[in-house]
Amino acid sequence: MAKKSYIFMLTDTDRKRHEHTVEKGKVLSFVVQYEILLEGRWVPILRYDTSHGYAHKDLINPDGTQEKILMGMADFAEALVLADMDINENWERYKESYFRRMRR
Repeated sequence: MAKKSYIFMLTDTDRKRHEHTVEKGKVLSFVVQYEILLEGRWVPILRYDTSHGYAHKDLINPDGTQEKILMGMADFAEALVLADMDINENWERYKESYFRRMRR
């Protein structure tokens, strides 16, 4: 079993944390998380993971509550690719949405 972890800096204050475990070419689990540097600490904004045995997305609110969204994909490798692409393409939108929710 091989576990890989990466941090991709998107800007000086935005990063994507990527971690996955593979065995014999099959993705067994993953976490792909978008984080922002806020008041000197990295704060998660959005996380895709398989922590409950299924692929899902957690939208994290400024108050710490989370909205869980089922991805509806049984294949973890496919879900991992989708999660990675979504953060790469939409991290700015997720950041704007997070800050809008902070002002409420």
